[in-house]
Amino acid sequence: MVGETMIGQNGTTQADYKPDMRGDLGDLGADLLALSELQVELLAVDTRDAVRESFAPTVFLALGIGLCIGAFPVLLLACAWWISNVFELTLASSMLTVAVLGLCIASIFLFISWKGFRKSLRILKRSGTELRSNIHWIKAIVSDKHRNRRKTFQ
Repeated sequence: MVGETMIGQNGTTQADYKPDMRGDLGDLGADLLALSELQVELLAVDTRDAVRESFAPTVFLALGIGLCIGAFPVLLLACAWWISNVFELTLASSMLTVAVLGLCIASIFLFISWKGFRKSLRILKRSGTELRSNIHWIKAIVSDKHRNRRKTFQ
């Protein structure tokens, strides 16, 4: 109101107000601790979600690698001999055909797992975005308190 004395947060009038840096730093410290606690909780949730989303791609990756390492060479040789006998091709040309087909199938499995891993890791971007937002907020709060402190002294 007009003509009334302004009363500060701690009950002192504005004329009696002396900047209390310890109080401001305490408030800032409490805000930073609360913010860091929330940031850690968000990271835990995002990590859990990313692990959950990574399960299926991991299975596809294991299947793709297991197929390539284990039964695939034997299967490729058998297919090459079969193609060589049925189509009357040389064994070398039928082996080349089967090898290219096998690489195409393996690359499809690897592509599916790569897409799944990218999707699961995209979840972690939320934590990074939130961290950048929080840092921006902290900078704004600190600079606002600094500007307000300067105005009170002038």
